[in-house]
Amino acid sequence: MTEEMIKQTISGNISKYRKIIGLTQSELSEKINYSDKSVSKWERGEGVPDVPTLIRLSEIFGITVNELVYSVENVPIMPVKENSTADRFTWKRFFITLLSVGIAWLSAFLTICLLDFLAPDIAEVWNGRILSYAGAAGFIVWLVLAVMWWPFVWRFICITGIVWTAALSIYVTFPTAGSWAVFAVAGVMQIMVTVCYVWKCVAERKILKPRLLPRK
Repeated sequence: MTEEMIKQTISGNISKYRKIIGLTQSELSEKINYSDKSVSKWERGEGVPDVPTLIRLSEIFGITVNELVYSVENVPIMPVKENSTADRFTWKRFFITLLSVGIAWLSAFLTICLLDFLAPDIAEVWNGRILSYAGAAGFIVWLVLAVMWWPFVWRFICITGIVWTAALSIYVTFPTAGSWAVFAVAGVMQIMVTVCYVWKCVAERKILKPRLLPRK
């Protein structure tokens, strides 16, 4: 393949896969820290991304670098507009997540109702505990789905929720004089989780920033 053929193939593939996943040029540019003019330039075949950016684009599109660089037979171009299939898949994941977390809370409320009916004395002690357990369980379910589907920030939110609802669960289950210390431990864990999250964000920006194209 000549240089011009490679350039045209890459430009066509960037446009095709961007439309398949339902991103605008502006949305794609934000994900890779380039200007939307740069993305437009690539898609017109007036330039090509550098190798690290090609790798990042292939990760966003869910394909290999080879599929992005070379012409792939029998892969249709499917323009995706607003409220299209790609958007519905996103909403589908949202509702699956919402339903899964809701099941944890529904189970807790049914258990509370059952205890209130069968053993009011026990319910008086356990209702609060059951709610705190449901909160922890809900965040755990959410984390599992976030790992599969959602951006890294949602994993951070889920882990934060798990840390504090777990601390609350321990506190209400073992209400001793020193049980408040569990929140101090949770605070330390929260700091560690936050530091890891910030470090990851900074590391990703350092990888991409030196290779940014000038904004015009």
